Amino acid sequence: MYKAFKILLLLFLLSFSTLSQAQVSLYRSPSATVADMVIDEAMKYIGIPYRWGGKTPKGFDCAGFTRFIYSKFGVQLAPSAAPQFKAGPSLKNEDVQKGDLVFYGGRGGSKSIGHVGIVTSVDDKGFYFIHSATSSGITVSHSTEPYYKSRYKGACRVVDLVTSNLPANDSAAKASTPVYRRAIFTNRLLTPQIPFAAK
Repeated sequence: MYKAFKILLLLFLLSFSTLSQAQVSLYRSPSATVADMVIDEAMKYIGIPYRWGGKTPKGFDCAGFTRFIYSKFGVQLAPSAAPQFKAGPSLKNEDVQKGDLVFYGGRGGSKSIGHVGIVTSVDDKGFYFIHSATSSGITVSHSTEPYYKSRYKGACRVVDLVTSNLPANDSAAKASTPVYRRAIFTNRLLTPQIPFAAK
């Protein structure tokens, strides 16, 4: 009886020792991309009011909003829409993807760039984008809405600049590249997935 107890105790201690060693595993999530993370962050601020010159969650203007969101991913954009247009490569309409910045002329039919938003999704008619509108604050609109369709100026891609928070050896840190996530296994229990790229 005592001998059997010793054997069981020894087996228990060996299994506990093995299970208690935390194992860290890096892998690619098939569903999460850098652009997804940018959009998820932007969506948290839906409904926050427009504020001219606003750059905080107390109120945003359009460029203040895009600057605020991308700053969370290590990308420093200019404080106004026009210079943000030059922050990344210009895109053809058919190449626009989620996470891209889209630009519009100012009010009154201005030919100069006066508005910017972040593409949240693309469909067969155009794209949806999140932005700070003077009338409704942070909201999502579609590119085919007459007010925006007539003022569209173009798009640029800055999501590819989100590399500083990705593993240094990741040579494919692109908008279409799944973000690394870290899973920690302890005692065979999986902790919630922690975004490895976002801080």
